Amino acid sequence: MKKSILFLFVPFLIQSCSSSGSYKDVMDEVLKIHDKVMMDSELAIRNRMKLDTLSSNLGSLAKIKPNLDTMQASKKIQQLKAELDQADSKMNAWMKGFEVEPGKKSNDEAVAYYKEEEKKIKALDNLFQKVIKQSDDFLAEVKK
Repeated sequence: MKKSILFLFVPFLIQSCSSSGSYKDVMDEVLKIHDKVMMDSELAIRNRMKLDTLSSNLGSLAKIKPNLDTMQASKKIQQLKAELDQADSKMNAWMKGFEVEPGKKSNDEAVAYYKEEEKKIKALDNLFQKVIKQSDDFLAEVKK
């Protein structure tokens, strides 16, 4: 009797082990990371605006900080603005290509798709963290 019950459950055990879970769980994780990156994107935009303001006021800043190398500061500002813009462009491209609905994909195909998208959005998160930190550090340094 125990053996016959065991044989009844074996197919269910095999299916549960081979199933990659619900695509909705993976999709929800991707969307959580997306929401975080969107907040980071707002920080990046604020930092870019601060860099724009700083760039247009380097002459005034040089009077307050005579040791400031305005040529070097201007190069750094341009570099940081370009990196912030690049991160923003990559985020916009990702969002444009992201499919919220799985369409006609099977559950396993949808899980694989969203796991791949999770990798992409995590890379964007890392990129935003890096450029925000660099711009925050530069702005703090100039503010001293």
